[in-house]
Amino acid sequence: MDIDQLRAFVLVANTKSFTRTAEQLNIVQSTVTTRIQMLERQIGKELFKRDKRNIALTDAGIVFLPYAERILELSDEGVKSVQLDKGYRDHIVIGTTHALWDYVLFEAIDTFQTLQPETSLVMITEHSDIIIRKMMDGIIDIGIVFYPVKHAKITMELMIEDSYVLVADPQFNIGETFLIPRDLRNLYIHLNWGGSFSEWYRQITSNQFFYHLEVDHVSLLLKFLKTRKGVGFLPNSVAKRLILQGQVINIPFMTDIPVPNRSIYMLKRNQTNPINNLELLMAYIKRIF
Repeated sequence: MDIDQLRAFVLVANTKSFTRTAEQLNIVQSTVTTRIQMLERQIGKELFKRDKRNIALTDAGIVFLPYAERILELSDEGVKSVQLDKGYRDHIVIGTTHALWDYVLFEAIDTFQTLQPETSLVMITEHSDIIIRKMMDGIIDIGIVFYPVKHAKITMELMIEDSYVLVADPQFNIGETFLIPRDLRNLYIHLNWGGSFSEWYRQITSNQFFYHLEVDHVSLLLKFLKTRKGVGFLPNSVAKRLILQGQVINIPFMTDIPVPNRSIYMLKRNQTNPINNLELLMAYIKRIF
């Protein structure tokens, strides 16, 4: 089993095409086929179901795929570390979610990079559970996540106890002094924040599972708040900056069930050889929170 075989396997799994995989790897299709066959022989099981029209992962392929992806990520990160340009003293990989990158952490990272140009930064955007897994695998050095972690390789620090606020475009006409759950029916644009938020929203809306409009990114929510004249929930850490910038307004919301809190944690991967500027970057992040 070698890296070329794993790379071919992951690409075929993602593209569902031996032809497109060959194009991306700049090799002939027969080489892709040979690499997959050699990998299957070493594993002892078929990784793909093949017919004239379709390619799909077998059960063994489904199980093996995340491990292959992790091996490739570790390999690529190792090469980057070894090849780190002499002009850089440090190489730090930091991961968090879209919302925190876009609306909370950008300022801290931008300031740090300006003042510490000798540090090479890699920024990864993933869900919290994937960030945690990649930290355990040694791929990410700092993670900002929504879940607590107890692991020998990771040090955890609570940043803030966040909550959620209802927001709308500044042109939104509230009409009353506040909204209540039944007012959301024709106004609400859903962005699933997961965890306790999902359970809380189902409780206040009598187990509503479907929404007039559901999005999966804050930027989309902001666009639809403007065009649909609706309302949506944002974490307070995100909303307060958008409110200060005049992009949204806070809509008072009354409910018998309190809005849940959501903790935000900063994780640091414990390392044998400490990175010089790691603690300094963490200090910038703490300051922004």
